[in-house]
Amino acid sequence: MRNELRVALVTPEAAPLAKSGELAEFCSALPRYLTSLGLKVSLIIPRYSTPQIASLDAAVVFPEISIPLNGERAKASVFRAEQRGYDIYLIDSPKYFLRENIYGPPTGNYLDNDERFVFFSRAALEFLRQAGLSVDVIHCHNWPTALIPVFLQSHYREDSALNSVASLLTLHNTAYQGEFPAECLALTDLNWDFFSPRHLSLNGKFNFLQAGAEYADLVNTVSSTYEKELLSRKSGSGLSRVLRKRRKNFTSVGNGIDRDTWDPGMDPYIAANFGPGRLEGRTKCRQDLMAVMGLAPSAEIPLLAFVSHLSRHKGADILAQSLEAIVNLGAGVVICGEGEERYQKEFQAAARRFPGRVVFRLESNPVLTHKVMAGADILLIPSLTEPSGLNLFAAFRYGAVPVVRATGGLKEAVRAHNSRTGSGNGFVFRDYSAEALLRAVRQAADCYTGNPVQWRKLMEEGMRQEFSWEDTARGYAGLYQRALEFKRGG
Repeated sequence: MRNELRVALVTPEAAPLAKSGELAEFCSALPRYLTSLGLKVSLIIPRYSTPQIASLDAAVVFPEISIPLNGERAKASVFRAEQRGYDIYLIDSPKYFLRENIYGPPTGNYLDNDERFVFFSRAALEFLRQAGLSVDVIHCHNWPTALIPVFLQSHYREDSALNSVASLLTLHNTAYQGEFPAECLALTDLNWDFFSPRHLSLNGKFNFLQAGAEYADLVNTVSSTYEKELLSRKSGSGLSRVLRKRRKNFTSVGNGIDRDTWDPGMDPYIAANFGPGRLEGRTKCRQDLMAVMGLAPSAEIPLLAFVSHLSRHKGADILAQSLEAIVNLGAGVVICGEGEERYQKEFQAAARRFPGRVVFRLESNPVLTHKVMAGADILLIPSLTEPSGLNLFAAFRYGAVPVVRATGGLKEAVRAHNSRTGSGNGFVFRDYSAEALLRAVRQAADCYTGNPVQWRKLMEEGMRQEFSWEDTARGYAGLYQRALEFKRGG
């Protein structure tokens, strides 16, 4: 394998610069681990108006680049910052990125997201071309950058700077596909021959993710179970046709956990450090979390947590439906996250109704998330869809026992607890319903209160799980090589 591979990671988000979900954590860790393998990495991201981006020591490297857009020429500038052995390039355009949120407020998406991310994709390619920044592979993520493979095979097909560049598209979550009216095709400067179910359209709309899956040299997702789900006609994602057609070019690489960021033995955010075989510090973390949240439950009552985007895809609806019954089991519940307004209101009302038993925080910052993982007894992940489940990996590492729905990466990583033998590493339910979630929570609560020996064994088993980012990085290095071989071999 060529260790001198030059890779451009083009992403709409990367922690801590700009974060909406798990993609940001992924794009924070991957460049560092690829660099450790000897690859030369550049990260390209919009220059949002976040405090984290503002605090970067970034300098203008291109005062102005010209970007084709909707038959005209738009302008952008590019900033550069060094971080942990790789370069970060920030595409600056106040018109598109000087906003409070990445994709839109909790009430919905920005109406011009199609234009914003067509612009960003073309701007990334124009920067690489105009700056003479030579790369072998462009790694794209989710729908906001999924048009890059399309542009490489259309506008830049004969361009000497980009015509040999391979593309990899990673499907982190197909619940969001970038569906827009057909008219927005004009933004891309592509002709209408491209707008067909075999190329860019799906159900009569311009579907960015379908387009990328059709044109990328290689496509992958983040767990083998999610890969199988996406190939199934029953998946509901709408992408099964194109992914089955491109089966030889579609694969998966499992995610890992960044052990530098998630290490309970060294974590500066938590009240006390701990690890497998030395769980005393976790008791202090639990007490600290309860104090921070203003919770009343004693050590005999399980403390549950839900840390996620507030949406049906993450199970917010069935959690809201079962929350009163969960509280009636004697549990305390911490809910943290941002998302859809209707769930915000439901959880705010529940916190008022059950003071000291339910706490809702409309946020998910690193300090709070680490405190929750270190202090909660049970992490709830009742997702309708869950491609990977990075929160699950953190929960395992910090000794929070998971209650999950058997889907995607959760199904792959969690083995159901057997009360007779004590085997397993979590609690699992299959039906997507409040009743099924409640049954699994009741099983977990009964084990917590009635069998402390088995509970400790569950915690220890989870903490011994290995989700190595080194393995993940090697997997992606292999995919880059495969994408290049496909590009060169046709």
